[in-house]
Amino acid sequence: MLAQLQWVELHLNSQASLAGSDETDPGTSDWWTKATVRVLPDEDEADGVEPWYEVEGTALSTKRLDEESIDVTIFEANGLTIDLQHVEDVHDALDARSEDYAKFIPLFGGRDQFGFVTLRADLEDQIESLGTHVVIIDRVQLAPAWRGLGGVGRLLTARLLRWVCADPRLVAVLPFPIDLDRALLKDDSVFEPALEQVRRTWAALGFRPDTGRLWVMDPSDGTHQNAVTQIEKTLDL
Repeated sequence: MLAQLQWVELHLNSQASLAGSDETDPGTSDWWTKATVRVLPDEDEADGVEPWYEVEGTALSTKRLDEESIDVTIFEANGLTIDLQHVEDVHDALDARSEDYAKFIPLFGGRDQFGFVTLRADLEDQIESLGTHVVIIDRVQLAPAWRGLGGVGRLLTARLLRWVCADPRLVAVLPFPIDLDRALLKDDSVFEPALEQVRRTWAALGFRPDTGRLWVMDPSDGTHQNAVTQIEKTLDL
């Protein structure tokens, strides 16, 4: 399957309001990304051999574009970008979206002498990046068959973040095992190891624990880029 990586296409869509408040605060932009592979029916199909993308776990979804091509989605992510210089009320913008987004409120402080939103005081002192945007990752999902292959999900996450915001001040995430069956969420013997695995994945991309259960990444400290470079070498990309 790794041979398919050379054909992966990255897609990014975003949405922001011209004016408004709360969820439509013009200083915020919701974004959605995905990674797809466009495939053509080949001789294997004609010979009765199951195509790679029809094997269980290799795709999150498939979409036939026409008689000759199919888009296979292997990765999806969504989140929010906050413009610290233009957001009207970052607390209301997060709280209005969802309970999950509201959990990111502790990252932010007040306003500086120019009227721009700041990070929480102690976090502000730790971050060296001079960017003016905060990127919040809400959810990331990689098709199961692509996991454990040397960092495919981590590389796709990093590459898509590059297009979401070229120079963020901070990137934040709330690690959670979203694939875990709801019935197992209250079973600590299952939930805790699953959560720890997700956290290790984010740590491998340069994220570190912050307040509460939030994890953050300072794009300027080099850890993230070094990790991405190593994954690229591992996957020969």
